[in-house]
Amino acid sequence: MLRFGSLSSLLFIAMTRSADLLPAQSDPVPLGFGAAERAQHFLRRAATSWVMVALLGQLIFSLYITLVYGGAVVTGDTERWNHVMPRGYVPGDRAGNAALMTHVLIAVLIMLGGGLQLLPAIRRRLPVVHRWVGRAYMISVMLTSLAGLYLTWTRGEPSRMSQHIAISLNAIIIVTCAVFAWRAARARNFSEHRQWALRTFLAAGGVFFFRLGVFFWLLINRGPVGFDPDTFSGPFLTALAFGVYVFVPLAVLQGYFVAQQAVGVWGPRVMASVLVLLSFLSMGGVASVTMMLWWPAIR
Repeated sequence: MLRFGSLSSLLFIAMTRSADLLPAQSDPVPLGFGAAERAQHFLRRAATSWVMVALLGQLIFSLYITLVYGGAVVTGDTERWNHVMPRGYVPGDRAGNAALMTHVLIAVLIMLGGGLQLLPAIRRRLPVVHRWVGRAYMISVMLTSLAGLYLTWTRGEPSRMSQHIAISLNAIIIVTCAVFAWRAARARNFSEHRQWALRTFLAAGGVFFFRLGVFFWLLINRGPVGFDPDTFSGPFLTALAFGVYVFVPLAVLQGYFVAQQAVGVWGPRVMASVLVLLSFLSMGGVASVTMMLWWPAIR
């Protein structure tokens, strides 16, 4: 049986031995440097802290998907999907079942491949690996986005219309960002490619962020507040869906890009504080969903 503590420790060691996970200079700031340089150093470290939390959560999520959904495929018992997802397997619906299999299993490649692309050691020492993983990643996010769109509008409940709209917008954002990232790479505009690739990575994490938000909300409220657990609809879920699928991750990333170019100290300091807060919230979300859903299913 896998041990969660050992898993998290190995990932932490691997990350802390690499350079900054976001592509920026990460050398320690000498004591003689000014306030602006120190603010940028704080910003980079705050960004790295959030990425570490997110990648740890995505690793656990990938393990959950592989064992629960992939395990059901291997054993031929795909009806087990219905234990964790309403209408996960629908007898006779070959297209829908195939779309779901494509959507969830490719999601594992997306999360693992996206994390791999963030490691600067891979980009510097194995550029060929970075390029081919990047191509596979872009194709995968497009495929899973299209599969998700199909499932949303063929199997989705009418009571969740607002969530369907948010998910659809997320799919459009993912495909758009992936196309621009690809075009920038082909044009060898690597600065622009980096920005669009990071947008793709965060947009593709919408499903992951949604789960963190739901289970952290359940934990702090000790139950469902602001939504009906039977229909899985309500004002909280609507706000969360539009927040994580459409607005918040990309807005935070854009703020990070702006803060990186800031001349003064307040922009980087404020953005770093936001990222530190998000790191703690993400830790709460990862812990909540792991304890309530993922770990009981995979242990």
